[in-house]
Amino acid sequence: MPITEPRSALNDIQEVNLSYLLLAQRLLRENYAAGMFRLGFSPDVADIVMQLSPAQLVKLASSNSLICGFRLDDYALLSSLTQDVLGGVLQEAHSTILLSQRATVASA
Repeated sequence: MPITEPRSALNDIQEVNLSYLLLAQRLLRENYAAGMFRLGFSPDVADIVMQLSPAQLVKLASSNSLICGFRLDDYALLSSLTQDVLGGVLQEAHSTILLSQRATVASA
């Protein structure tokens, strides 16, 4: 069994950053408005992310901090994702409503 060096947290952060940026570009190219909503981006940020070259993506991803923002710091949103509402039927709709309200508040 070969001995492998443990991955550092910095490597993991950089990998998450690159994956996030690539996903963001794909979502924005497939459907600009839906991508902005899902990512919580303003039009200005969305335009910049779409225009990043592969070299710029790699450079930005090499940051030692996460560049994506997780929206699980909201109690109402987090609890809606963990509760079984009508067998899960309303769970996705409720979460989407909470996320859309949060995007509106962040833009204001």
